[in-house]
Amino acid sequence: MFDQFQRPYLLFLIIPLLLVALYQWKSKKIGGVLLIQSDRFQKQNSFLSTKLRFVLLVLTEVLFYIAGIFLVIAAAGPGEKYKLTPDSTSGIDIMIALDISGSMVNSYDFLPKNRLTVSKELLREFIQKRLYDRIGIVLFAGAAYLQSPLSSDRYALDELITETSDEDITEQGTAVGDALVLSTYRLKDSQAKSKIIILLTDGVSNTGKLDPETASYAAKAFGIKVYSIGIGKEQGQYEVNYESLESISTGTKGRFFRAESPEVLQEVLNEINGLEVVELPSKPMEIHETHFPSALSVFFILLGVAGLLMIYPLTEKL
Repeated sequence: MFDQFQRPYLLFLIIPLLLVALYQWKSKKIGGVLLIQSDRFQKQNSFLSTKLRFVLLVLTEVLFYIAGIFLVIAAAGPGEKYKLTPDSTSGIDIMIALDISGSMVNSYDFLPKNRLTVSKELLREFIQKRLYDRIGIVLFAGAAYLQSPLSSDRYALDELITETSDEDITEQGTAVGDALVLSTYRLKDSQAKSKIIILLTDGVSNTGKLDPETASYAAKAFGIKVYSIGIGKEQGQYEVNYESLESISTGTKGRFFRAESPEVLQEVLNEINGLEVVELPSKPMEIHETHFPSALSVFFILLGVAGLLMIYPLTEKL
């Protein structure tokens, strides 16, 4: 009757019920107990014959046992299990590599805020727009560190970006190559059809274990596109190697952007937001539709009918 049960082991309780019923039947005790409860059955002029009343009482006990079986079925959690496959969702896997070196804080071309503060605010907006993407964060200065692996938790990502500061990394310098390699490592096993790195930096790579060009080869080998953003004005206080960033992006089939103001940076992130959208198959969800109320309703109906059958012959006027 029911395809699946949440607690199928409870169904074994039906066995002792059937054994008791079988024992009473073979002992010819079914109906007997109820029959002797009233001396009205001893009268010969009863409206219903003793034989008919006996049949009703036998039926009553049978219904009690059937009701008991349905009570056990209800307790076992009857239902149906089926898999629901949601519609495919659009999304890509993104690693954000954010430069938090001293120049991101000490430059004055993004006044009244510094470059890092503006970048954080716009990245938070960008993350909230990417509803179906998995996003990870790498922070780098003189070294690169993983701030967050790929995640769909927008709230957690927002908190991590908000709390980011230039004091998170003590090593001085700008290790662009290390940031690219670490981001690539976190994306290389991704099954997404599109994998990208968004690299935000305002400086020249001057330290680290690997140079940016070599790191970009690794990204290309794993099919990862690099969208690099050079933050700051060309004649600014700190030098920005736009040629290197453009080479990295071109070599990985990504794109290079120059963001000389907060407004341009926002436009750049908005443009990236509308770039690649692919269909990612959603995992089917297993749904358990319970039939507990139905089984319990049958139990109460049978119990009510059995009660009426038991009461009627006992209360019939002689």
